[in-house]
Amino acid sequence: MFRVRKVFAATLPAALCLATPVQAADVRLRANLGGSCILSLSTEGTLSLSGDATVLGSEQAGGLPAIMAVVAIGGTPQVSFTAPTLDAPAGMPAGAQVAIRYTSLGGANQAYTSAASSSTNVRLLDTFTVHGRVTSPSGFQSGNYLVATVATCQQ
Repeated sequence: MFRVRKVFAATLPAALCLATPVQAADVRLRANLGGSCILSLSTEGTLSLSGDATVLGSEQAGGLPAIMAVVAIGGTPQVSFTAPTLDAPAGMPAGAQVAIRYTSLGGANQAYTSAASSSTNVRLLDTFTVHGRVTSPSGFQSGNYLVATVATCQQ
């Protein structure tokens, strides 16, 4: 029995050393995000002439919409478009109207408009599909046509 007590007495101080409290440390993870929004046109649209030659647009057979990506950091962005303009061979055809419409995966849904417009239905990562058209009851001269709008993003 004397031996057992001696072994127990020798291991008791070691056991007490293991039971000492462990040091604590604060662990912090910080970020300071400023609002940032990047617009990137991945596909330029194509306009095509309607069968009756009165509409030049991206939704006509052979036309394609423009595709624009939105990448935002720091808050839900607002994407705005200026009123569309037309660059045509002899200026704007008589009685012509230029318009754009757009949708986004985040829920933006603007019908054709000739005015400036904007949407707050935008995700932090989003994709806009933008259509353009020119309607002219008197038709179109041959040459190059360009429907343009300027998109901006703000938070």
